[in-house]
Amino acid sequence: MLLLSSLFSSHTQAQDHESSLPTLQGRRAVIVEDEGITQMQIQRLLTRAGVLVVGTAGNGADGVDRVLQQEPDLVLMDIKMPLMDGMEATRRILARFRTCIVLLTAYLEYEEQARQLGACGYLVKPISSLTLLPQLQQALHNFYQQ
Repeated sequence: MLLLSSLFSSHTQAQDHESSLPTLQGRRAVIVEDEGITQMQIQRLLTRAGVLVVGTAGNGADGVDRVLQQEPDLVLMDIKMPLMDGMEATRRILARFRTCIVLLTAYLEYEEQARQLGACGYLVKPISSLTLLPQLQQALHNFYQQ
């Protein structure tokens, strides 16, 4: 009985933590991703979660422009992109507008640099709704705690 009680207690604590995280419903987002299929998948996942995707861009330079025009609550930013990488785009955005930026990448080695730039989250691809949505909620939580 004690084991079941401990498991239930842990499950309840996880649910309490999850319910204390900010909701994604109604948030405005910009997706900056150079791979069209990945961009569409992210947009679909966000839309299903109630996020309003207010802009997309396929490179860092256009991403900076789109974010500064739209002033979203949340930015999903790829790192390796043409014209300007996501790290430089993040630096430029955060120098002018405070928002929650989550970096998306296939590379593990940029996480510390991303944190130093002020990114609120770092997701390693491939992503799914099971990984993306809770991580975005946690990133928003981190953003509001700053």
